[in-house]
Amino acid sequence: MRSGWISVLAVFVACNSPESNAPPAPEPKAAQAPEATPEAKPASPGLAAMVDEVAHPTPEFLEPLGDEPKAVDLQVVLPSAPSLDYPPVPDKDADGHWSIDGLRRNRTAQLKAGQAGAEITVKGWVQDIYVPPVCPAGETCPPAKQPHLWIVDAPDVKGAKRALMVVNYSFVIPEWDAERWEDTPQIELERGKPYVFKGHFKKFSDTGFAHQDGLLEFVAVRQRDPATGGEWWVYPRGASWHPLQIAQMEAQAARLAKEARKP
Repeated sequence: MRSGWISVLAVFVACNSPESNAPPAPEPKAAQAPEATPEAKPASPGLAAMVDEVAHPTPEFLEPLGDEPKAVDLQVVLPSAPSLDYPPVPDKDADGHWSIDGLRRNRTAQLKAGQAGAEITVKGWVQDIYVPPVCPAGETCPPAKQPHLWIVDAPDVKGAKRALMVVNYSFVIPEWDAERWEDTPQIELERGKPYVFKGHFKKFSDTGFAHQDGLLEFVAVRQRDPATGGEWWVYPRGASWHPLQIAQMEAQAARLAKEARKP
């Protein structure tokens, strides 16, 4: 009996000891290898393919939306470039009138003769006529240029390079002298019309005009009467070389000479 109590006591002590009440120790974990650094993942192959397909489309990608357009044969017809080459003009015509090209081909000799006072006749078509600008009322404007115009060798010649400037074909008549010129014909010229001019071929005019290729200092223009067919020279009114002016100067000189001969 005694031995039985001893066995029960041994079991009781074993169950109530501190070691028996402790939680079970965790099992040791297996050693883990260090995590490897993740490598950069490549771009999605699906997205790269789409970008490449848009940049370099294949025939399968570009499907026709409808019937393919038919090729149109367009022909552009441009006008031919205008020719600026005019046929050569003789130095003088059959009546002995100079051409503009002829004067310039003989420029050195003709400028020298014109400066010395030699008169020549030139035939040309009026290309343009200078028109003084209108000065608005109440404003101060610079004085207008002296009347002048340009003539060419043929009616279809364009541009100022081949034109000859003609100066001093018109003058302003003062009011106190207007009555004397009432019955004197006035110079009337029209664009595009041919005329025969008389004048001096010079580089510098007496009124301040200048041109390196020469200009014509106007003396007179030949006018024709359509009714009778007669022709005559018309001089600008108020010019010192007008026959009316010359006649008046000669009459005045004769009176002075007569007065000088009196005793």
